[in-house]
Amino acid sequence: MPKKEESIALANIESETALAISYQAFKELGWSVLFAGEEILQAQTSNSWNTNPQHVVVVVSGDELIVSSEMIKNELADITGKNKKNINAFIEAFELAKSNIEPDVIEANKHAINELRSATKIVMEQEIKEAEEIDKAMNLSGSNMYVTYAIMAINIIIFILMAVNGAGIFEPNGYVHIKWGSNYTPLTLTGDWWRLITNVFIHFGIIHIAMNMYCLYVVGVYLEPMLGKARYIAAYLCTGVLASVVSLWWHKEGVNSAGASGAIFGLYGLFLALLTTKLIPEKVRKAQLQSIGIFVVYNLVYGMKGGVDNAAHIGGLISGFIVGYLYVISIKKERQEQKAAWVLPLIVIATIATAGVYLNDNKKPDSDRSAVLNEVRSADYEDAEKYNEALNAISAIEDRAVDPLSDTTLTDPELKNKIETVCLPSWAQVEGKLKRMQEYKVSPGMQQKTAKLLEYVELRKKELDVFNRMIDTGEQQSLIPELNKLREQMNVLAGEISKL
Repeated sequence: MPKKEESIALANIESETALAISYQAFKELGWSVLFAGEEILQAQTSNSWNTNPQHVVVVVSGDELIVSSEMIKNELADITGKNKKNINAFIEAFELAKSNIEPDVIEANKHAINELRSATKIVMEQEIKEAEEIDKAMNLSGSNMYVTYAIMAINIIIFILMAVNGAGIFEPNGYVHIKWGSNYTPLTLTGDWWRLITNVFIHFGIIHIAMNMYCLYVVGVYLEPMLGKARYIAAYLCTGVLASVVSLWWHKEGVNSAGASGAIFGLYGLFLALLTTKLIPEKVRKAQLQSIGIFVVYNLVYGMKGGVDNAAHIGGLISGFIVGYLYVISIKKERQEQKAAWVLPLIVIATIATAGVYLNDNKKPDSDRSAVLNEVRSADYEDAEKYNEALNAISAIEDRAVDPLSDTTLTDPELKNKIETVCLPSWAQVEGKLKRMQEYKVSPGMQQKTAKLLEYVELRKKELDVFNRMIDTGEQQSLIPELNKLREQMNVLAGEISKL
């Protein structure tokens, strides 16, 4: 927190007298004196609806009185100079009190300080007792965070390697994520069961991983020491897998999902479960329930926006809640010096069984897998991204080219005009793009698709020729068989193209 410090020369004023004068200065300023030690006083400035209080501390150090002011409400900066103003106000009040204070007031202040010291000692003893209870319940000083740090390191290393491989730091490349093990429906449901695990260590961009690693650290501070290494690792992996299964179940149309957030939501769900029991002291329980509850609600609401896999978040949260209550049983048994070794294997087996049953019941045909693998392999070629961008542009031109043919409000002359001014130029533009795309360095499959698309364009141009002849001759009925044959050929060709 922002802090400022200055010193005052005491000029042979003894320590107790200096504190008594400081006590008087605090009273004159209307500040509350909170704590007292042997050579220290702490006060809090006035609080109002539009300003936060600060802590002002005075410490007698030799022949100096050190005065410090510190922000206490999570302010990032002292923009208005409150700390400087507090110190100046105190120094002015101290000098005034030093000049005017009566001996009996000094003695009264010394007595008040001694009483405050006794009260401070009681408060400190109580805080130490509470801290010991919290430490005993949560094992905060008896463990380390090696597993949390290891998980964070694995995620960060994988992110760096993927970035080097072209995954993108700010704009993710989905094909690279699929190659590295994202939870991609057509592959996960055709044998790549391991994607349920690997996707938990893959992220879509630097903001994604930064937020997830921060949230993992915050919850890991409490959970890793309290649960122990084995339970903590199992909770992370099992809730991550179950979150991935829920994501597949929810997104029936398919999903390319990745990120540690499902597992992290699992850890937060687990922590919420623990916080609803008496395993954690009440003082910690109330504060953490509020902060974690706000975190969970905010992230679920934020997750309603596009591009966020909220299904995985909810799946992780619920599975974590269940795992948490199972852990409560084992932790209670351990504190009673009883064994509950069955809990951890039960969670792991239940996770594997749930994932296995879902994958088996929802298995996709191998044809889906082959098409996807061809597409992913194609993405390795130098001009693959440029090729896909060109295809998107062609799709937009095609929409413009075919639109007049479905407009039933056009008269024959108007339709003929649209064919000449919109349709034919559009298909000529598509043809030109496709011929340039033949020079791209892309996969054989993409090259084949380009050739098929050129055939498709020729059929579209022949279709327009039939329409022109219908308009020019008025012999629509005699030309319908030719039109139908062309459209049948186009449908067959479109089906072939879609498989490439």
